[in-house]
Amino acid sequence: MVSAEQPQGEISFQLPVERDKVQDFALAIGEDNSVLLEPEAAITLGFPDVLAPPTFTVTQIFAVPREERETRLGANLDYGRVLHGEQEFIYKRLPFAGEVLQGRMRIAKDFTKQGQRGGEMRFVTYETTFTDAEGEEVLTAYYTLIETAKDVG
Repeated sequence: MVSAEQPQGEISFQLPVERDKVQDFALAIGEDNSVLLEPEAAITLGFPDVLAPPTFTVTQIFAVPREERETRLGANLDYGRVLHGEQEFIYKRLPFAGEVLQGRMRIAKDFTKQGQRGGEMRFVTYETTFTDAEGEEVLTAYYTLIETAKDVG
């Protein structure tokens, strides 16, 4: 769910961390760590429920689809020329099943540089900060998209 009341150039949304989604995600990426799959194993180690795998928050793309990011944040990328550049996660802790994270997304960087084969490349880095129900930061996720130059002929 995306919030309508937020600062200009920012999208606020909720990311539920549901046990079945966490388990499905863990299996999809080939994880077999019991703390990610079995509530009993997580609880034995002192966690309230299964932990989400480190890259689980990429599922934010379902909460904030590309069209909404483009409309609300205004990157105006030509997706016919976009490549995924990099992804980075900085954790305070891993999310766990049963909580609902509050996400706050913005464009952190937007710059161009000359490509080696001619033309400019544009780099746009999205930053999403996730907090828990108490407002404590859980993690910050960054992903960079690269818009390649138009055909330089």
